[in-house]
Amino acid sequence: MSELKMKTVAMPDHLPDMPIDPDWIHEGEPTARGAIVTQSADKRMSSGYWQCSEGRFEWTFGWDEFAHGFEGRVAIEEDGGDSYTLGPGDTVHFPAGLKTHWHVIQPVRKYFVIRTTDPLEL
Repeated sequence: MSELKMKTVAMPDHLPDMPIDPDWIHEGEPTARGAIVTQSADKRMSSGYWQCSEGRFEWTFGWDEFAHGFEGRVAIEEDGGDSYTLGPGDTVHFPAGLKTHWHVIQPVRKYFVIRTTDPLEL
């Protein structure tokens, strides 16, 4: 019989580089950092922290993501669609396949949970 256990993780003081594809950057030199800190046993659900400095870039989500911002301000436009400005305390869902255009107005930091169809190997 397997033993079920909780896992707790403190927010990291420093996040490793998680670069944005240079072809996706449209303005500035946004620097992204992030880390996955927890993962389900089947590796299809993961959570972590992500931060980014000011700039403009595009991002297409390869997975479902739920995120909760706790620092900074970002305007996110759906490709050909609506635009939202998010800040501390805001929660958002990005469905897999969604193409977005990001304008990081103030350095942002978020907590995220992603769900992948295949196991995510770290």
